[in-house]
Amino acid sequence: MAHDAISDEQILHRGEVILTAVIQSQLMECVGSEVTLIEQSITREEREGEEDEEENKVLKEIGLLVRRTAQKLQQDTELNHAIDSKWPLTSKDSFWKLVNEVFEDGVISWERIVVLFYIAGKLAVKVVNAHIPHRVSEIISWTLDFFRGNLVDWIREQGGWENIISCLSTPTSQMVAIFLSGILLGAFIVWRMTKNN
Repeated sequence: MAHDAISDEQILHRGEVILTAVIQSQLMECVGSEVTLIEQSITREEREGEEDEEENKVLKEIGLLVRRTAQKLQQDTELNHAIDSKWPLTSKDSFWKLVNEVFEDGVISWERIVVLFYIAGKLAVKVVNAHIPHRVSEIISWTLDFFRGNLVDWIREQGGWENIISCLSTPTSQMVAIFLSGILLGAFIVWRMTKNN
């Protein structure tokens, strides 16, 4: 019952901080210092969290593990092709169709959450490169809406965000995330084939 002590607000706040850090990392890596929208968001979040040094330490550790795992997904050409083929995303509905493919079989895992964050970051890079950076905030909002509606309860059942640390700190878990990206590709191929028929 200790899991009930973890509030939706805490799970969402941590998710937003981690998501924003992942997106910022991908943006800085791909487009450099041009992006200020996300930096302002992180700065605001870090200021709000300064009162709790332990919370910041946990969030930094989680963020680092998630970013490392997401960086490994950059090497997955099949996953990246699947995401690229959905571009441009024109609405929240098209975004949700893409991310629903990650969880299509109903299984939620930390690795799949990382894949979701990676997809959001990759799309953020695409909108910045397309000179429509205001859409980054929409991508964050859509991801958090998906998160709120589909993942919060599962994270609470796992005991909160802290449990992602033990999961992602093993190389096997990172390989599972890459494997799951292959599942996303398979779902995309099946979807594409049925769409063409």
